[in-house]
Amino acid sequence: MEKARFKWVLRERNRKIAAKTEAFTEQQARRVRSFHSSFKEYSPTPLIELTSLAQHFGIKNLFVKDESYRFGLNAFKVLGGSFAIGSYIANELGEDIDDLPYMRLVSDEVRSLLGSKTFITTTDGNHGRGVAWTANRLKQQAIVYMPQGSAAERLANIRAEGAQAEITDMNYDDTVRYTSELAQKNGWIIVQDTAWDGYTRLPLWIMQGYMTMALEAYEQLPVKPTHIFLQAGVGSLAGSVQGFFADIYGSSCPLTFIVEPKGADCLYQTAAANDGSLHSVTGRLETIMAGLACGEPNSIAWEILGNLSDGFISCPDYTAAQGMR
Repeated sequence: MEKARFKWVLRERNRKIAAKTEAFTEQQARRVRSFHSSFKEYSPTPLIELTSLAQHFGIKNLFVKDESYRFGLNAFKVLGGSFAIGSYIANELGEDIDDLPYMRLVSDEVRSLLGSKTFITTTDGNHGRGVAWTANRLKQQAIVYMPQGSAAERLANIRAEGAQAEITDMNYDDTVRYTSELAQKNGWIIVQDTAWDGYTRLPLWIMQGYMTMALEAYEQLPVKPTHIFLQAGVGSLAGSVQGFFADIYGSSCPLTFIVEPKGADCLYQTAAANDGSLHSVTGRLETIMAGLACGEPNSIAWEILGNLSDGFISCPDYTAAQGMR
């Protein structure tokens, strides 16, 4: 059997749009980190220099942001869910998120004004665990649905945070639609890390939440990077980090490449088609890269990635297996 191959498409950045985006500025990133740092569990995650691997590839430096330490949850996703929920509460109270650090969010004053809220989401694992963790810390309720094929261990981790959680018999994107219907029917708040028509505010807050990681990496880097590689599911993390570094470096932004699994490469498909439309991948989305098994691009993220990224790479699963080894 012939071994599956990489596919890629290169693009030229759209110089007509401003490199700075109001939602992803350095100033906004510092506001987001200030919110996260109000949680007692917060500490910056390390930026690891992989010297031997850099030598193997014949390059000077190679750095990886190690998110296995993030809030004790082994994933960066909690950054987005927590900032979105905090921002939602601030909006409900008519206050600025800057004035609602963790201790005030759990105060009797805020709880008496806000009451009890139920936050619902779809996840392959890490995003839902982050939403469940945040709701638990803020003494609110969380409901989490997971697509077919989700690992039982991830389900158990979410339930351990006090959330109601189930695995459906649908793929990720169909489960998102099911979750949205339940939210509308019951008056719950959907906290989803992708956007669609009429649903953009919380996804934007989630993307902004990821900037804490980008800001930490920027401060930890001993040199300006020449290339940035970002993994993508719907593209929320990638769009956030791309937007941040575009604001930092402007027209001299490092070359940025978006990496997806071959079985769920919706951003690659959209870039390859280059017809002004978003392109989805349907079906079971079979890939061992479970957290990236998403078939429909985040429209907010694509506005950034489609204009400012230099390439999109579709990777066969054996690359992830080799990376884990």
